[in-house]
Amino acid sequence: MSFPVLLTILLFGIWTSYTDIKKGVIKNYSILLLILTSIFVNIFLTEIFVTHTLTSGINLIMAITAGIILWLAGIWSAADAKLFIAFSFLLPMMFLSILVNSFVPLFLFLFLYVIIKTGFKEKREIFVELLKPRLILNIFLAVLALMCISYIISHVFKISVNYFLIVIIFFLIFWIVEQKFKLKLTYFFLAVTIVSAIFFHRLIFNLSFFLNWMIFSCIIFFIFFLMLLSRFVYSKPVKLNELKEGMIPAEIIFQKNQKYVKKPIQFLTLLTMLRERSSSKPIFGYNPDGVKSEDIQKVLNLYREKKLKFDEIRICKTMHFAPALFLGALITYFAKGSFIYLLV
Repeated sequence: MSFPVLLTILLFGIWTSYTDIKKGVIKNYSILLLILTSIFVNIFLTEIFVTHTLTSGINLIMAITAGIILWLAGIWSAADAKLFIAFSFLLPMMFLSILVNSFVPLFLFLFLYVIIKTGFKEKREIFVELLKPRLILNIFLAVLALMCISYIISHVFKISVNYFLIVIIFFLIFWIVEQKFKLKLTYFFLAVTIVSAIFFHRLIFNLSFFLNWMIFSCIIFFIFFLMLLSRFVYSKPVKLNELKEGMIPAEIIFQKNQKYVKKPIQFLTLLTMLRERSSSKPIFGYNPDGVKSEDIQKVLNLYREKKLKFDEIRICKTMHFAPALFLGALITYFAKGSFIYLLV
């Protein structure tokens, strides 16, 4: 890679990290300037956009899609998603590596911090909460179906797939199957498994496949555990009358059976959240960019009318993603891809 790429990463990485930590914002003009600089660098200096126009375009479309998905999931604010897309313009062939190199070190640190900062009581509470046969069955069934899909795509259609592509396919399946056709994902995953067992059983179902299925399912269960446990560390209760515009909710409030209830927001329960969002029409939550004044006023009105049985809601503690994206872009530059490849 060329030195201008590294210089651009350093300049804009330091700039956006500073404004994110110091002021809690990533200015749109800094993102726009990064995109314009990246286009200039990759046209006139590295010439990637000239020599690999089609490939760069496809990768940028995928990067934009991934950024939008992470924003809809509530993992990132719109500013974080736009910064990721801007770095992808600078490293268009390596947007997946930017994601891996940004998220893996950050999540490892955050999860380790969660384990250290929570006690046995909190861990037991979350573990018991997860020991529901239906939830465990859904996890194992979902992983099984997605593995079948990935095996069919890679072995039958000879298309190389990776974990992030599988996640994108997963979200597309969700929107098409459940949101458009109004079918339950559980039934869809069961149908995929049955079809795979009938037509591709010799290709897919072997000892290695089942071992990977068990391992990945346990990993997903453990991630669920950590994500749920994190609510004791990365969110705090705030009185309803102390809510301020821009606060990021860690819980949603929605109407259910003529009552108003609240429920934790978790990234890995995104599909359930989206389902409730379309059916229950929550009055508070689902905004990674922070709540608006009208949302706060609506909640306060319900509280004054004694329609709420609670007087506080959990709010996410501030988390800055700009430094993580900066680090991810730097690692991608020096590793020439994902750092994971350097470990194997």
